[in-house]
Amino acid sequence: MATDKLILLMYRSWADIDRAVDGLTAEVATARHDGGSSIAWTVGHVTHMVDSWINTRFQGLSPHPVISQPAFRSGASGDADDWRGIQAAVREVRDASRKFLDAGLAPDLDRVIPYDGSIEPLRPVGLTLRYALMRIAAHHFVHVGEIATIRFRLGHAVGDFPDWGRDLV
Repeated sequence: MATDKLILLMYRSWADIDRAVDGLTAEVATARHDGGSSIAWTVGHVTHMVDSWINTRFQGLSPHPVISQPAFRSGASGDADDWRGIQAAVREVRDASRKFLDAGLAPDLDRVIPYDGSIEPLRPVGLTLRYALMRIAAHHFVHVGEIATIRFRLGHAVGDFPDWGRDLV
């Protein structure tokens, strides 16, 4: 199990998004609400960054066949029809990331790898694992709020997140 607080923060963001979608039916998860993306798409979308950065770039693994689809990238339609398939793919992507991050020796958070992705300011300086973890966690937390808001507007009880950060101190 990882002990680095930044890795734990990313794991917390995963737990929070899981909590935000807990109990959703496929019908609600795949519906688009008020012209926005579906919740299912959003979950695939945030996982795309985990797969692209942690698994593909840092580990050299092949992109996940479901999560790496262009349909989950920024600017895509926001449609996603296979909620169960997305949930299974998210578990696979996370499991692959955990194997790397929880390996015997702590990963070098300052390791820099070349970056050729869509965030132009990173191209000349590269991507550090530290930045990747921080950005992935922040991305998840933003979308946790979005999903919780959608669910609240639908009349679902989502509660708050009272345990946030306790496992990080």
